[in-house]
Amino acid sequence: MKKKLFFTLLLVGLLPFAAFADTDPQATYTNSKGETFTVWDKIEGEAPLTIRFTANASMLDEGVTLEWHFNHTGANGNSDVTRYEEDTEFVFTESGTTVVSLVEKQGDEELNRKSISVIISESHLEMPNAFSPNDDGYNDKYGAKGVNDEGAEGHYKSIVEFRAMIFNRWGQKLYEWNDVSGYWDGTYKGSPVKAGVYYVVVKARGADGKEYDIKRDVNLIRQKNEAYENSSSSSSDQ
Repeated sequence: MKKKLFFTLLLVGLLPFAAFADTDPQATYTNSKGETFTVWDKIEGEAPLTIRFTANASMLDEGVTLEWHFNHTGANGNSDVTRYEEDTEFVFTESGTTVVSLVEKQGDEELNRKSISVIISESHLEMPNAFSPNDDGYNDKYGAKGVNDEGAEGHYKSIVEFRAMIFNRWGQKLYEWNDVSGYWDGTYKGSPVKAGVYYVVVKARGADGKEYDIKRDVNLIRQKNEAYENSSSSSSDQ
């Protein structure tokens, strides 16, 4: 009996112990509305979207390593990226679905895998044909627009490159901006321009590879201010 127990203990001592890793991966990001979330679930957003991935690892056995795998499928093709740091930050600039996995490994053997899907929307961009910079709090600024998730008019979506220029009818450039969230306030060198027709030229690219080449008239309207000023003048004359 003692001999049998001895050989059993000897056999157990020769067997390799199962490697162990304790991780609690999380993804932290800020959406287009400025709201910040920390989750480990499906994420749907717009490009460019920056996400911070943390493994929150503890009690890693010797020889256990962590890898982040980014497997992307989209209209522009598929790609695979691997990161070897415990925590990493990734900027999503292409539309489609990326499966992000935290993989626990011992040598070439995969011990565990925890995954999350990041879905980046296709792009959308429009430029309006009119605005009224009259300080009434409505349509005072001229900038990009698009549609929201319900199909109604809203903000642009997944634009990763952008350049817009405003010209007057003589071809003089009045303003330029390179951020899709930027705008023109209807001024030139700090002074309001006259009401009338101007011209916008936009070059942009979406996360889905779509190229935008927009050229259109822009109607600048100041009628409300003028009507208010006329009304004020009439009242003061009485």
